[in-house]
Amino acid sequence: MNIKQLSLTKITLTVCFIFIFSSTSFAASKEIVSTLKHKEAGITCVDCHGKESPKKMPHHSVCIECHDSGNGYYTGEMRTYKNDGKDRQFNVHDSHQGKVRCTVCHTVHKKPEKPMLCNACHQIDVEVK
Repeated sequence: MNIKQLSLTKITLTVCFIFIFSSTSFAASKEIVSTLKHKEAGITCVDCHGKESPKKMPHHSVCIECHDSGNGYYTGEMRTYKNDGKDRQFNVHDSHQGKVRCTVCHTVHKKPEKPMLCNACHQIDVEVK
């Protein structure tokens, strides 16, 4: 690797770190609906993560401790959604892909970065909270 390539690599890495750091602090400063609902219910970091300053998300089984529908998973209810531009009634938690971890679509501290799993194949207008 020559000096020019090394300098370009350093610049690229520096820009990446700045972007990651700034987007992380920005995301942490904006609370979303699920964060507020958990806070209003008196739920703390320790309740879900087991420690005060967590570094990673808990296993989805922790979500189920409070959000169990009685079958070891959250099944939700039938609702009307726009699917491929038409109103259709279905349950987004009853996936034909089988049981899906909560954290595939939901996060607590920031808006999900990826579109909802269903939208990998369908066009469903669902706001994930």
